[in-house]
Amino acid sequence: MKKINCAVIGMGVGARHADFYDNYKFTKLVKIFEFDKSKWKKIKKKYPQVELVKNENEIFQDQNINLVSLASYDNYHNSQIMKAIKFKKNIFVEKPICLFLKELRKIKQAVEKSKINMSCNFVLRENNQFKKIKEHIKKKRVGKIYFAEGDYNYGRAEKVEKGWRGKIPYYSVTHGGAIHMIDLILWYFNELPTSVISSGNKLVIKNKKFKSNDFTVGILNFKSRKIVKITSNFGCVTPHHHALKIFGDKGTVIHDLRGGMLINSRHMKKKISKFNFKTNNMQKANFIKFFVDDLLNKRNKKLEENFRNIINSMLVSLAIEKSIKYNKKIFINYKKIALNE
Repeated sequence: MKKINCAVIGMGVGARHADFYDNYKFTKLVKIFEFDKSKWKKIKKKYPQVELVKNENEIFQDQNINLVSLASYDNYHNSQIMKAIKFKKNIFVEKPICLFLKELRKIKQAVEKSKINMSCNFVLRENNQFKKIKEHIKKKRVGKIYFAEGDYNYGRAEKVEKGWRGKIPYYSVTHGGAIHMIDLILWYFNELPTSVISSGNKLVIKNKKFKSNDFTVGILNFKSRKIVKITSNFGCVTPHHHALKIFGDKGTVIHDLRGGMLINSRHMKKKISKFNFKTNNMQKANFIKFFVDDLLNKRNKKLEENFRNIINSMLVSLAIEKSIKYNKKIFINYKKIALNE
């Protein structure tokens, strides 16, 4: 089978993309662009056979490249996605894919009109702990779900205070963090929220240049009357982790720093079923692998479904931010990619 020629833009988290493309039997890492010149020596040493280019356009304009990974700062994603579409490159992009509603509309329209495909790094779907929770839900072990909580606890305030997140305009902790929990909930429920009401504050991050909230909370309402609380907590004094609770009429699932548990009784003396799978870093590359395999095998329906999931999760994330900005309930129109008060 012919290999897919790949390139990576941004060698922070993008280094994981590069490692995958360099080692997978169906991909070939051809070019890398990294804006920070202090990283160039290390990159050249690790990938001597790969061309390190001085401008991202050298990647987009290369007709031999089939797939581009975008792992740059959040505020560059939209423009780079549009360039990739223009030059007919398939795209794997770090979340979020954009920062504004008008950008999301243009991305959706451009991808659908083109023959390219796009995926995003919603890696929690491949985490064994969260896959186990999906199994509990699918097998009706929690019964009819009425409420859930998804908390993205970043626990790395110093990265916002001193790193790139504190320097770029319009950084959103919802788009940069909570969107992972949004994606999990949509995956679990196979249902889209109809409205969102949210709030946020900035009481922890000390960087005065960072104008955005460091904590956001959104309440998602569904047609089935389910309610979901989603938080993005960048200033918390905890290790980085994702907390999740699913409440049903037959049971409750809880996942936090202690691991996971399935509770099927209201009595303390009853046995609680615990589960705690170790995180396998290879699982984080699975999302790229699945995307590459789908491209090679031309699984168009799967690729289209994956893209719809990305657009829907991004739209919910944008709705949370809009609700915070205007202090109003926001209604979500997925067909028109619209957010209405």
